Amino acid sequence: MIYCSRKAYRNSNFLQSIQAGPVVAKIQGSIKKLGQQYEDATVVLYNKANLQPIAIHKPDENGDYQFLGLNTDLKTFIVALDKNQQFNAIIQDNVVPK
Repeated sequence: MIYCSRKAYRNSNFLQSIQAGPVVAKIQGSIKKLGQQYEDATVVLYNKANLQPIAIHKPDENGDYQFLGLNTDLKTFIVALDKNQQFNAIIQDNVVPK
């Protein structure tokens, strides 16, 4: 029998701490494909300071998405990926929660 041990490591390198200020804001938008609402996408919100993902959402049936509970001082960018891989990723830079 081979001895096997499990050890829990702190994962602070993988998680980021986002300063929460007194103002809570949101980012919202919609995904369209050839002018039509599109729900088969993955929308990822990234922190621009350290390039770490903050949240991942799938749009609703109307192609709308939103990220809630964000600080207004947070600088972000959004990447939308087509699950069917028919189109390139869409990037929206310098997105500020309001």
